[in-house]
Amino acid sequence: MKNKIMIVALGGTIGSKKGEFISLDENNLKILCYYHNDNVEFHSLSPFSILSESLCVDNWQILFDCIDSIDFAGYDGVIILHGSDTLAYTAAMVGNAYPDRNIVLVAADKPPEDPDSNAVANFGMAVEHLLSGGQGVYVSYDRLMPALCVTSAGIDDKFLALDSTLPPVNSRNIIAKNVLIANAYVNMDCCNYCLDNVDAVLIGMFHSATVPQGAKDLAHRAKSMGIPCCFVTHRLSADYATARGIDNILTGCTMENAYARMLLD
Repeated sequence: MKNKIMIVALGGTIGSKKGEFISLDENNLKILCYYHNDNVEFHSLSPFSILSESLCVDNWQILFDCIDSIDFAGYDGVIILHGSDTLAYTAAMVGNAYPDRNIVLVAADKPPEDPDSNAVANFGMAVEHLLSGGQGVYVSYDRLMPALCVTSAGIDDKFLALDSTLPPVNSRNIIAKNVLIANAYVNMDCCNYCLDNVDAVLIGMFHSATVPQGAKDLAHRAKSMGIPCCFVTHRLSADYATARGIDNILTGCTMENAYARMLLD
Protein backbone atom coordinates (compact mmCIF):
# COMPACT_ATOMS: atom_id res chain seq x y z
CA MET A 1 0.00 0.00 0.00
CA LYS A 2 1.32 3.43 -0.93
CA ASN A 3 1.97 6.17 1.58
CA LYS A 4 -0.46 9.07 1.37
CA ILE A 5 0.28 12.78 1.72
CA MET A 6 -2.22 15.61 1.53
CA ILE A 7 -1.09 18.75 -0.28
CA VAL A 8 -2.75 22.08 0.54
CA ALA A 9 -1.86 24.42 -2.33
CA LEU A 10 -2.08 28.12 -1.52
CA GLY A 11 -0.18 29.62 -4.46
CA GLY A 12 3.09 31.47 -4.00
CA THR A 13 6.15 31.18 -6.22
CA ILE A 14 6.05 27.39 -5.98
CA GLY A 15 2.66 27.60 -7.72
CA SER A 16 3.64 30.34 -10.17
CA LYS A 17 5.02 30.58 -13.70
CA LYS A 18 7.86 32.47 -15.33
CA GLY A 19 7.25 35.30 -17.76
CA GLU A 20 7.96 39.00 -17.98
CA PHE A 21 6.84 38.92 -14.35
CA ILE A 22 6.33 35.94 -12.05
CA SER A 23 2.60 35.34 -11.73
CA LEU A 24 0.25 32.64 -10.47
CA ASP A 25 -0.11 29.55 -12.61
CA GLU A 26 -3.56 28.09 -13.24
CA ASN A 27 -2.09 24.82 -11.97
CA ASN A 28 -0.93 25.60 -8.44
CA LEU A 29 0.04 21.92 -8.05
CA LYS A 30 2.57 22.08 -10.86
CA ILE A 31 5.29 20.93 -8.46
CA LEU A 32 3.92 17.41 -9.02
CA CYS A 33 4.93 17.73 -12.69
CA TYR A 34 8.55 18.01 -11.57
CA TYR A 35 8.66 15.75 -8.49
CA HIS A 36 8.02 12.02 -8.75
CA ASN A 37 7.85 9.37 -6.06
CA ASP A 38 6.19 6.08 -6.93
CA ASN A 39 5.79 5.23 -3.26
CA VAL A 40 3.50 8.16 -2.48
CA GLU A 41 -0.10 8.88 -3.40
CA PHE A 42 -0.74 12.60 -3.28
CA HIS A 43 -4.16 14.07 -2.56
CA SER A 44 -4.78 17.80 -2.77
CA LEU A 45 -6.90 20.71 -1.57
CA SER A 46 -6.67 24.36 -2.59
CA PRO A 47 -8.83 26.65 -0.43
CA PHE A 48 -7.35 29.73 -2.16
CA SER A 49 -4.44 30.65 -4.43
CA ILE A 50 -2.60 33.94 -3.99
CA LEU A 51 0.85 35.46 -4.00
CA SER A 52 1.68 35.46 -0.32
CA GLU A 53 2.28 39.20 -0.06
CA SER A 54 -1.52 39.48 -0.43
CA LEU A 55 -2.15 37.26 2.60
CA CYS A 56 -4.62 38.50 5.23
CA VAL A 57 -6.11 37.18 8.46
CA ASP A 58 -9.20 35.92 6.63
CA ASN A 59 -6.94 33.62 4.59
CA TRP A 60 -5.59 32.10 7.78
CA GLN A 61 -9.11 31.31 8.96
CA ILE A 62 -9.83 29.63 5.61
CA LEU A 63 -6.60 27.65 5.94
CA PHE A 64 -7.50 26.56 9.48
CA ASP A 65 -10.91 25.41 8.27
CA CYS A 66 -9.21 23.45 5.50
CA ILE A 67 -6.75 21.78 7.89
CA ASP A 68 -9.60 20.93 10.27
CA SER A 69 -11.38 19.12 7.42
CA ILE A 70 -8.46 16.72 6.85
CA ASP A 71 -8.55 13.25 8.37
CA PHE A 72 -4.92 13.12 9.50
CA ALA A 73 -5.29 9.45 10.40
CA GLY A 74 -5.45 8.66 6.69
CA TYR A 75 -2.20 10.44 5.77
CA ASP A 76 1.47 10.41 6.66
CA GLY A 77 1.17 14.17 6.92
CA VAL A 78 0.26 17.39 5.18
CA ILE A 79 2.36 19.65 2.96
CA ILE A 80 1.29 23.28 2.63
CA LEU A 81 2.54 25.03 -0.52
CA HIS A 82 3.06 28.70 0.35
CA GLY A 83 4.76 31.85 -0.88
CA SER A 84 8.07 32.80 0.71
CA ASP A 85 7.30 36.45 1.58
CA THR A 86 4.92 35.65 4.45
CA LEU A 87 6.00 32.04 4.98
CA ALA A 88 7.32 32.70 8.51
CA TYR A 89 4.02 34.30 9.55
CA THR A 90 1.87 31.39 8.38
CA ALA A 91 4.39 28.92 9.83
CA ALA A 92 4.00 30.61 13.21
CA MET A 93 0.20 30.53 12.96
CA VAL A 94 0.08 26.86 11.98
CA GLY A 95 2.81 25.87 14.46
CA ASN A 96 0.94 27.49 17.33
CA ALA A 97 -2.46 26.13 16.29
CA TYR A 98 -1.54 22.55 15.29
CA PRO A 99 1.49 21.47 17.36
CA ASP A 100 0.24 17.87 17.47
CA ARG A 101 -0.10 17.50 13.68
CA ASN A 102 2.52 16.47 11.11
CA ILE A 103 2.67 19.43 8.73
CA VAL A 104 5.44 20.87 6.57
CA LEU A 105 5.20 24.26 4.88
CA VAL A 106 7.11 24.47 1.59
CA ALA A 107 8.06 27.50 -0.51
CA ALA A 108 10.43 28.20 -3.38
CA ASP A 109 12.71 30.98 -4.56
CA LYS A 110 11.75 30.55 -8.23
CA PRO A 111 8.93 28.78 -10.12
CA PRO A 112 9.46 25.01 -10.43
CA GLU A 113 10.30 25.13 -14.15
CA ASP A 114 13.30 27.37 -13.52
CA PRO A 115 16.42 25.12 -13.49
CA ASP A 116 17.84 27.19 -10.62
CA SER A 117 14.71 26.82 -8.46
CA ASN A 118 14.86 25.11 -5.08
CA ALA A 119 11.19 24.09 -5.40
CA VAL A 120 11.75 20.39 -6.12
CA ALA A 121 14.47 20.04 -3.47
CA ASN A 122 12.33 21.75 -0.83
CA PHE A 123 9.27 19.68 -1.70
CA GLY A 124 11.24 16.44 -1.77
CA MET A 125 12.75 17.19 1.64
CA ALA A 126 9.25 17.70 3.05
CA VAL A 127 8.05 14.40 1.59
CA GLU A 128 10.99 12.46 2.99
CA HIS A 129 10.51 14.06 6.38
CA LEU A 130 6.89 12.95 6.54
CA LEU A 131 7.65 9.46 5.23
CA SER A 132 10.31 9.04 7.91
CA GLY A 133 7.69 9.67 10.58
CA GLY A 134 8.66 13.25 11.36
CA GLN A 135 6.47 14.79 14.04
CA GLY A 136 5.34 18.41 14.45
CA VAL A 137 5.15 21.46 12.22
CA TYR A 138 8.16 22.36 10.08
CA VAL A 139 9.27 24.60 7.24
CA SER A 140 11.19 23.10 4.33
CA TYR A 141 13.31 25.73 2.60
CA ASP A 142 16.91 24.71 1.87
CA ARG A 143 16.72 22.82 5.18
CA LEU A 144 14.11 21.70 7.71
CA MET A 145 13.31 24.18 10.47
CA PRO A 146 10.75 24.10 13.31
CA ALA A 147 7.89 26.34 12.24
CA LEU A 148 7.80 28.44 15.40
CA CYS A 149 11.52 29.23 15.14
CA VAL A 150 11.61 30.56 11.57
CA THR A 151 12.21 34.22 10.78
CA SER A 152 11.42 35.94 7.49
CA ALA A 153 14.16 35.76 4.86
CA GLY A 154 16.94 38.35 4.96
CA ILE A 155 18.78 40.26 2.26
CA ASP A 156 20.37 37.01 1.06
CA ASP A 157 16.90 35.45 0.59
CA LYS A 158 17.77 32.80 3.19
CA PHE A 159 15.58 31.83 6.11
CA LEU A 160 17.07 31.56 9.59
CA ALA A 161 15.69 29.82 12.64
CA LEU A 162 16.14 30.06 16.39
CA ASP A 163 17.47 26.99 18.21
CA SER A 164 14.39 27.03 20.43
CA THR A 165 11.44 29.25 21.23
CA LEU A 166 8.34 29.60 23.39
CA PRO A 167 5.92 26.65 23.63
CA PRO A 168 2.94 26.83 21.25
CA VAL A 169 -0.24 28.48 22.47
CA ASN A 170 -2.24 25.51 21.12
CA SER A 171 -5.18 27.66 20.09
CA ARG A 172 -7.08 27.84 16.79
CA ASN A 173 -9.18 30.83 17.77
CA ILE A 174 -8.04 33.65 15.50
CA ILE A 175 -8.92 37.15 16.69
CA ALA A 176 -8.49 39.77 13.96
CA LYS A 177 -6.64 42.40 15.97
CA ASN A 178 -5.12 45.56 14.57
CA VAL A 179 -1.52 45.01 15.69
CA LEU A 180 1.11 47.72 15.35
CA ILE A 181 4.64 46.37 14.81
CA ALA A 182 7.31 48.99 15.50
CA ASN A 183 10.98 48.12 15.21
CA ALA A 184 13.57 50.03 17.21
CA TYR A 185 15.57 52.55 15.18
CA VAL A 186 17.86 55.53 15.71
CA ASN A 187 16.07 58.62 17.04
CA MET A 188 12.82 56.70 17.47
CA ASP A 189 9.99 59.07 18.38
CA CYS A 190 6.79 57.67 19.85
CA CYS A 191 4.89 60.72 18.57
CA ASN A 192 5.23 59.28 15.06
CA TYR A 193 2.68 56.60 15.94
CA CYS A 194 -1.07 57.00 16.16
CA LEU A 195 -2.59 54.41 18.50
CA ASP A 196 -6.25 55.39 18.10
CA ASN A 197 -7.29 52.20 16.26
CA VAL A 198 -4.59 49.89 17.58
CA ASP A 199 -5.50 46.76 19.56
CA ALA A 200 -1.96 45.71 20.49
CA VAL A 201 1.65 46.82 20.00
CA LEU A 202 4.75 44.72 19.35
CA ILE A 203 8.12 46.45 19.54
CA GLY A 204 11.14 44.80 17.97
CA MET A 205 14.34 45.30 19.95
CA PHE A 206 17.84 45.80 18.58
CA HIS A 207 19.86 42.61 18.08
CA SER A 208 21.39 42.88 21.57
CA ALA A 209 17.92 43.07 23.14
CA THR A 210 18.26 46.80 23.70
CA VAL A 211 15.89 49.67 22.91
CA PRO A 212 16.04 53.45 22.51
CA GLN A 213 14.06 55.70 24.82
CA GLY A 214 11.49 56.25 22.08
CA ALA A 215 10.53 52.58 22.24
CA LYS A 216 9.95 52.82 25.97
CA ASP A 217 7.91 55.98 25.44
CA LEU A 218 5.75 54.16 22.89
CA ALA A 219 5.16 51.30 25.31
CA HIS A 220 4.25 53.79 28.06
CA ARG A 221 1.72 55.51 25.76
CA ALA A 222 0.17 52.17 24.86
CA LYS A 223 -0.08 51.14 28.51
CA SER A 224 -1.70 54.46 29.44
CA MET A 225 -4.35 53.81 26.76
CA GLY A 226 -4.97 50.24 27.95
CA ILE A 227 -3.35 48.72 24.84
CA PRO A 228 -1.34 45.51 25.37
CA CYS A 229 2.31 45.97 24.41
CA CYS A 230 5.23 43.54 24.27
CA PHE A 231 8.88 43.91 23.37
CA VAL A 232 10.25 41.07 21.22
CA THR A 233 13.78 39.69 21.05
CA HIS A 234 15.33 36.52 19.69
CA ARG A 235 17.75 36.54 22.62
CA LEU A 236 17.05 34.52 25.75
CA SER A 237 17.63 37.50 28.06
CA ALA A 238 17.90 41.30 27.97
CA ASP A 239 21.12 42.14 29.79
CA TYR A 240 21.77 45.80 29.01
CA ALA A 241 20.83 48.68 31.26
CA THR A 242 18.58 50.19 28.59
CA ALA A 243 16.25 47.21 29.00
CA ARG A 244 16.02 47.65 32.77
CA GLY A 245 12.50 48.16 34.01
CA ILE A 246 10.87 46.51 31.00
CA ASP A 247 8.81 43.61 32.29
CA ASN A 248 6.90 42.67 29.15
CA ILE A 249 9.63 41.17 26.95
CA LEU A 250 9.03 38.06 24.85
CA THR A 251 12.50 36.52 24.88
CA GLY A 252 13.61 33.73 22.57
CA CYS A 253 10.88 34.66 20.12
CA THR A 254 10.66 35.83 16.51
CA MET A 255 8.47 38.77 15.61
CA GLU A 256 6.41 36.46 13.39
CA ASN A 257 5.77 34.12 16.31
CA ALA A 258 4.94 37.04 18.60
CA TYR A 259 2.41 38.30 16.03
CA ALA A 260 0.78 34.87 15.74
CA ARG A 261 0.59 34.51 19.50
CA MET A 262 -1.06 37.93 19.74
CA LEU A 263 -3.78 36.88 17.28
CA LEU A 264 -4.31 33.45 18.84
CA ASP A 265 -3.99 34.36 22.50
